[in-house]
Amino acid sequence: MRTSKIDLKEKYYFPHQWDFLVNKPKARIKALVGGFGSGKTHCLLVNTFLCMVNKKNPRTNKSNGLILYPTFSLADEVFVEPFRQMLERNDVWYEYNIASHKFRTAFGDIKIYVTNQSHKIVGSSYTYCGVDEIDIEAFAHAERSINKALGRLRGCEDAELYITTTPEGYHFVYNYMVEKASPSKYLVHGKTTDNPYLPKSYIQSLRDNYDDNLLKAYLEGQFTNLQKGQAYNGFSRERNVKECIYDRNKPIYMGIDFNVDPMCAVIVQESQTSPHIHVIDEVQLSSDGSGDLLTERMCQEVKRRYPNSKYYAYPDATGAARHSSSRYSDLDIIRRNGFVVHVRHINPLVINRLNSMNNNLSKGNMIIDPGCKELIRDLEQVVLKPGTRELDKTTNKDLTHMSDALGYYVDFKFPTIRPTIGITDR
Repeated sequence: MRTSKIDLKEKYYFPHQWDFLVNKPKARIKALVGGFGSGKTHCLLVNTFLCMVNKKNPRTNKSNGLILYPTFSLADEVFVEPFRQMLERNDVWYEYNIASHKFRTAFGDIKIYVTNQSHKIVGSSYTYCGVDEIDIEAFAHAERSINKALGRLRGCEDAELYITTTPEGYHFVYNYMVEKASPSKYLVHGKTTDNPYLPKSYIQSLRDNYDDNLLKAYLEGQFTNLQKGQAYNGFSRERNVKECIYDRNKPIYMGIDFNVDPMCAVIVQESQTSPHIHVIDEVQLSSDGSGDLLTERMCQEVKRRYPNSKYYAYPDATGAARHSSSRYSDLDIIRRNGFVVHVRHINPLVINRLNSMNNNLSKGNMIIDPGCKELIRDLEQVVLKPGTRELDKTTNKDLTHMSDALGYYVDFKFPTIRPTIGITDR
């Protein structure tokens, strides 16, 4: 088994990567907070490999690692496959169980959990724990998962917890590493621009897609206030509310939120020139008490208002579940009504949806007909939960549904583009 290809020499790393990996204070807990493309995930992979080799339980002479991600799909994308490649490059025997999300290697085991299911972290004594992108997790889930992990870091004397994340405001990592700073913690910041291997177009794309406040977080890797109360702070009546004329020669795009009651949809047409998004109408339906399927009625109502040959739907991903009162799911019903359905297997993160909405609103790429009164009310009145970037859906339960419907369409068709650069050896 060769491990020489993981070469811990300063010349192979960016300054912030080196500081994080070497950890001069020998802190038990360390965090790398950096902008997009600053090499955070590569640091997590390298640090995991080093811990796997060196952090051994003296009784078993094996390491035992815990890795935490907000979702298994994110772990599969940015950790599992790159770590497989790292093991293979270094001729380390391993096997990976997809069902249990567990690596077995020649040096020890590595188990992956998700941060919102920390109650499942039981029974084992770990020698190290790596946590990625925890700041997109709800504060309570993040706090519980870190506390649970620390309680299990008892497999060796120098057990280590390490965090890599993009800063999402004054959220969990700020609270944990800054407000609750201690000699046992070490915080490193990394800038996107510290990575000389990124194409200039990547940096420019970030500047084109984010406002100055978001750039401080996503480009400079610094904590900044992203909780400004109003969720859709990019919205302006003067800029975004204008008459939108229905063109029967263009397709109809429907964003839809499957709230139990009311069900909400926005009707959009697109222009080849900016503003590209024209929200021409909104539809809000409530149950009539007869047990009818609101999704069926919604599709018929849209087609009644806008007789057109082409219909596209961008629904809430929860619509894939079947109704207890029907053989068909909401998505099935929409398809049976002649709509082409575009939907991801899970809903986009609220943060991503908000960024996409605010980017298109603030840059004037979206106009909304004055008749869309519920949508306009949403854009002006929906707020964030205090201290979070989560939508407040409880203070006024009439709000958020129409803007959610629009958000599913916007984030699919006109997302805030986070350039992808892949995993590199830097």
